[in-house]
Amino acid sequence: MTLLGSWEDDEYLPEYGTLVVRDRYTADGLEPLENELLGELATEALSGTVATAGDGWVHGHAGDPFQSVRLEAHDAPPSLGLGDWEDVVESPFRSRSGRVALGFLTGGEEDGTLDLGRRGLFRVRVARRAAAAGEEGDVWLVQFWPAAEPGLPRWVRRTRPALFAPDPGWQHVLGYGVMSVAWTAAGFGPPRPDSWLDEPLQGDPPDAAICEQLGVERPVFQRDAVELLIAAGVLVPDGDGHRLAEHPPLAADRVSLPEGLAAQVDRAAASARYTWAAADLASVAAWGDPAPAGDLAERLLIAPGEVPGLLAYAVSARLVQRVGEGIAALPRRQPEPISPPVPVVVPSRSEHPATVPGAPPRAGVVGGNGDVIVWRAGEPVVLGHVPDEYRYRAHETPVGIAVATSGGPGTLVRWDGRTERLPADLGTSPVRSADGRFLAGVEHHVGRRSWDRPHLLDVTTGEVASLPRTDELTRRALAVVDGALYYTDGAHAGSRTFRWRPGTDPEPLMPGLGQIDPLSGAALERSAGGVFRHSPAGTRTPIPADRPYELAPAGELLYAFQYAPPSVWLLGGGEPEEHPLPEGCDLNTVISSAPFWETPTTLVFTHERGGGRRLVRWDLRAGRFDHFDLPAVAGYRPFAVQPILRPGSG
Repeated sequence: MTLLGSWEDDEYLPEYGTLVVRDRYTADGLEPLENELLGELATEALSGTVATAGDGWVHGHAGDPFQSVRLEAHDAPPSLGLGDWEDVVESPFRSRSGRVALGFLTGGEEDGTLDLGRRGLFRVRVARRAAAAGEEGDVWLVQFWPAAEPGLPRWVRRTRPALFAPDPGWQHVLGYGVMSVAWTAAGFGPPRPDSWLDEPLQGDPPDAAICEQLGVERPVFQRDAVELLIAAGVLVPDGDGHRLAEHPPLAADRVSLPEGLAAQVDRAAASARYTWAAADLASVAAWGDPAPAGDLAERLLIAPGEVPGLLAYAVSARLVQRVGEGIAALPRRQPEPISPPVPVVVPSRSEHPATVPGAPPRAGVVGGNGDVIVWRAGEPVVLGHVPDEYRYRAHETPVGIAVATSGGPGTLVRWDGRTERLPADLGTSPVRSADGRFLAGVEHHVGRRSWDRPHLLDVTTGEVASLPRTDELTRRALAVVDGALYYTDGAHAGSRTFRWRPGTDPEPLMPGLGQIDPLSGAALERSAGGVFRHSPAGTRTPIPADRPYELAPAGELLYAFQYAPPSVWLLGGGEPEEHPLPEGCDLNTVISSAPFWETPTTLVFTHERGGGRRLVRWDLRAGRFDHFDLPAVAGYRPFAVQPILRPGSG
């Protein structure tokens, strides 16, 4: 047995509590299996008690905390010390590409890739144990090796339960309002004043007949609900307060329920007990298509007496069906057709401003495949390539084009075509000085021990100055003005703002400064007292708060976007003025193709047009719109490089 390769991430954060390992897509990959029930999310089953797998995917039952995951590729079944692991399952797995990566339930994968050495059928072993004391989450080992035949999944070791305690059903019987009193009385949620018990009960009170069986009056106030919860066995007095009962009695054992409510409570109890093990069962059924049912207790490592109840639940939940002596998985049900929404009437104009053909983008674009494209002598030229999967922003600098990317420091494509990593991770939204010499941003690490760290990079020398790390994950770069980094420690109104020059301590400024213009040093303040513009000379002027105004370059003009109908509001020294935009201009400000200032008086928008992309340029002084259709070489969803905004360049 040979270890062919491995990949580790000790701070993997699952989505929706599900660890995901997924095939890397490749255009020449194998076709999907004929058995469509093995496709990812093809059935309504969850990830199982430990993990399940199929055609190009593995899903693990992980929970919300950070997880430590190691993927391994082997050429034969590897040995495993079962005593080192709490739970172990083996399953068939098929790889269409021969390459896998950690991924996310809603789509996408991490940057790292594990090469399995071939395509086709594999066995995958998933082992899980709790992390070391003081660490959150679990430790996972996921091992792949080739297989000639798929076989069926089998659970090798269990220490955590496959079947869970049934839902006692009290929330269905007493209602959410009463149960929220239980959580508050037990100390969960935000602090409450002592008088909270005398507040009226929220929501509908429980049925009077239920209260009568428990020997209490129908509750009117929160205090009455506490008495009811104690009678039901949900709350337990504990000194001067209360605690939730560790094992509350089943509602059906304490009170007689109406037929409809009793059925609802029974379904909830079965769901809580069997949901995860039923997903294991569905995985066996999908790979067997159909699979024998006679060895399920041994295969799933559950007590034989539990199999009939598990099968009954899986059939009632439409996860499997009985086929003779076996079981077959059922496909996910398709949603009911939705009636078309009522059209929303949006105010329209009789005419949109016309555009005329214009020049290419001044600083170039980043193509959909990562190519950095500039125009020379009127023709597009590929200057270099950015290999990262995700690209967020691009800035022109004196030495080349800096592209903020996923997976750490961004990429600098120099004017001679050489490509190199930036010497510091500036995050996905760096800021730049007016002359383009400095880039700044905040490096964020989200994990078991999260932290952030601002950096200031001189792109002409490669020198980096950095502030110490903090564990608050709140700092955000605002601007670089005269070689100093301006940053804030939060995104809410009134957040603290600082100015920092390398070699000195950060200097606190007025709270609430959310935008600073790198050309002039003018600032925009948002605080509880309103919105104010700060001139470079220090004059503080109130501005209307009816629109989300931002500072235009040079700091004298403010602008705000209106989506329907599309327009820009400008605010100078007088009343706000609305300026209509050509139809189809994208006004989303958080995407890579967001509107940007090409000069201090020229605003550029992206416009989707018949499968291609057009840039629309608005010259504020002339009141003229022109357009430029990006060539095919720009690819899918390109975005423009933001040019240096030199004083007087407009």
